[in-house]
Amino acid sequence: MTHTDYTRNILNIKDENIFFKENCLENKIIKGIETKVFHGYLTYTPDYCPNCGCINEKNSIIKWAFKKGCIIKMNKVSNYHALLILDKQRFYCKNCNRTFIASTPLVDYYKQISNNVKISVTLDLMEKGSEKDIAKRNGISPSSSNRILADISKDAIIKNNGHLPSVIGIDEFKATTDTKSKMAFIIVDQVNKNIFDILDSRMSDDIEKYFRRYSRHERTKVKFITLDLYKPYYKLMHKLFPNAILIPDRFHIVIQARNALDKTRIKLCKKSNPNYKKLKKYWKLILKSENDLDDKKKFYSPCFRKEVTQKYIVIYLINTNKELKTAYNYYQGILKSIDNRDKDLFLSIINNLNKDSSDYTKKANKTFIDMKNHILNALKYEYSNGIVEGTNNLIKQIKHAACGYRKFKHLKARIMLVKGLLNPLKTT
Repeated sequence: MTHTDYTRNILNIKDENIFFKENCLENKIIKGIETKVFHGYLTYTPDYCPNCGCINEKNSIIKWAFKKGCIIKMNKVSNYHALLILDKQRFYCKNCNRTFIASTPLVDYYKQISNNVKISVTLDLMEKGSEKDIAKRNGISPSSSNRILADISKDAIIKNNGHLPSVIGIDEFKATTDTKSKMAFIIVDQVNKNIFDILDSRMSDDIEKYFRRYSRHERTKVKFITLDLYKPYYKLMHKLFPNAILIPDRFHIVIQARNALDKTRIKLCKKSNPNYKKLKKYWKLILKSENDLDDKKKFYSPCFRKEVTQKYIVIYLINTNKELKTAYNYYQGILKSIDNRDKDLFLSIINNLNKDSSDYTKKANKTFIDMKNHILNALKYEYSNGIVEGTNNLIKQIKHAACGYRKFKHLKARIMLVKGLLNPLKTT
């Protein structure tokens, strides 16, 4: 192998028309960074003129000096930044009397970042991390990495072939400022446990317009839909999917009773209340399942000025106020009914609400009564919105690492890359 072959292998160059002279490598400090600079040249015999299309016959196209000093950003070599200074052959066409420059698949026309670097950036974009860190890792500017993501986002269309999954999970999440109401709508395939699609609006009209693209026959095949307790979605889903069973997420059911208890506690947190410090300090114990409270291990509490157990603290605090005690018993009852999938216990709790209940507990109970039939589905079937909430958490991590996104199409492309729904390298 010649030194040209070795250099090509080091730089991962597949174009055999690029050649390197001896002593082609030099070390330079560029913008304070030690950089490996390779010097090479590109030349070949062209088949035709790209300007007029004339076939190169009988020396109709001749070599016409070089365009020197074309800078190309390469992948790092031994963790050092690398540049290729390439002299490109210029050609003269006798047919049209015009010149053109040799081209190479190593880099796109009028670009300085090699396609190998773009592949490296794309691979990094498929992992969680900020674009700034990805740019630094690949030795390019953040705006360059953002342009690569923008090019990818042009093809960020999820192709579903006109079929809907039999089990769907839906939710919304905070997206970008160019979306309607700054919220996006996510649809998850519960069977394959991955994103089905992401819409740039959570408005009912936009959601209905999206699902109407699928035939009625296809929509009737949907068996289950998991969602939160947002009422407008239930009417819309019934309208679009007449055969689907709607299952509210069990976490959102419990959180209604939990929030009612916590707001009741906060209402009592006034400095005039002698138990103010106790209610403020031990809020986690009040919200804890009573089955998980320790009633044996004692510890010293500065608020009580004696050794107490977790169970003692909770019993003491809930007995200081009727509304708090009612909200606590209500929350614990809902928690048990959900954990044990006990329909009778759940119906008994919501149908026999204590008159001493706080306004927060009454509001939560009204929600449960209005959605009683759907909540019973949650106690009957195993499906939940866990996969959807996990996906939303991943999206939050992607946004947090990037310190937010301005464009929805960039955010969607990044989500698809991380989730493996989009792989631009398959076509390269």
